[in-house]
Amino acid sequence: MATFKAQVEGLTGLSIDGSNAPTETELTQFLTDGAKEVLNALPKTRQRLFTTSNALNGSSPTLTLGGSEVFGVVRNDDTINQPCREIAPQLEGRVKDSSDMSFATVTDPVFFIRDNVLNIIPTPTNSQSGIVQTLNYPAVAFGDSAIAKFPDDGEYLVPLYASIKSLQNKMSSKFSELPSDVTLSTLPVAPVPPTLSSNQVASLGTAPVYTQPLVGGDDEPITHNITEGGSKTNFSDWFEIVGDFIQTDEDTELAQVQLQKISTYLNAYSQSMQNQLNIFNDSNVEYQAALQRAIENARLSSTDDAQLLQKYASELSAYSTEVQIYQADATTKIQNYNAKIQKHITDYQWLLSQYAQLKEDYNAGLQRLINGWFI
Repeated sequence: MATFKAQVEGLTGLSIDGSNAPTETELTQFLTDGAKEVLNALPKTRQRLFTTSNALNGSSPTLTLGGSEVFGVVRNDDTINQPCREIAPQLEGRVKDSSDMSFATVTDPVFFIRDNVLNIIPTPTNSQSGIVQTLNYPAVAFGDSAIAKFPDDGEYLVPLYASIKSLQNKMSSKFSELPSDVTLSTLPVAPVPPTLSSNQVASLGTAPVYTQPLVGGDDEPITHNITEGGSKTNFSDWFEIVGDFIQTDEDTELAQVQLQKISTYLNAYSQSMQNQLNIFNDSNVEYQAALQRAIENARLSSTDDAQLLQKYASELSAYSTEVQIYQADATTKIQNYNAKIQKHITDYQWLLSQYAQLKEDYNAGLQRLINGWFI
């Protein structure tokens, strides 16, 4: 006959070893629990067929029941085993009092159960031992293929029970088997944009302006040193004076002298204009030199900026490539993660359906076992 481990593996499709869920140790526990559940489900009339004797003596005068049903208690009186009658725990004092009518003797022993511990009065000794009949709960190992002192028609229910528990165990372990997260590569770092110069012509100050000599009035640069008052010192009146000499006085000689005076003034004015032009040209040369320096500096700065921008464009292109690689890698890993998740979901659904089927088979078989005994 196949071992219980082989039967469970055949029912569940699981591969059971010493490390994966469920382990062989866990399977042994499931088998033992299953045998206990089957025995507990039997009617008491049939449970009596599968009891075990527990001896009590001077070394072990009490018995911890562990929840087991008690089917009989006797105490030896040196001749025969006397049946013990059960009493309530609170009567312990009376059955130990020799003057009380409930006093327990070796020929009329009693037992009571307190806190899951069975006590016999008088207390069993090595020469007068006690025997307690309890339901026999067998320890079933994964390598066993049969169970001693167990109903043959219910033995197949034990690997069924263990299969159900094994599937539960496997479904519980599915959570820990899920991939915890998606480990992505380090996200590429975008290049820092360069700091560009303003590329503007620097401030040049005010451009030089040609200032012509003033004509008329005492502020004229040519006549301002003439101190005499009157219209004779005002160039603006000189042509009028000539007109008076010619038109009014008909003095051509004075008019000629006045015209020479005007000609001399114009020559002086022309020299003044040349001086102003020289001043303007000198300032303009300096201004043009400063302008050329500023334009050249701006051009050089613009060239540097162009190189920086070209380098930045190259870095951006490399960054774009890194981002594409990162996206492709992330997409692949996420797809793999989703595939693993879907595989676990499919496995879990299969385990769940198999669990439901085995659970239905187990419940039906257990019910048939109980009902068959009553029939």
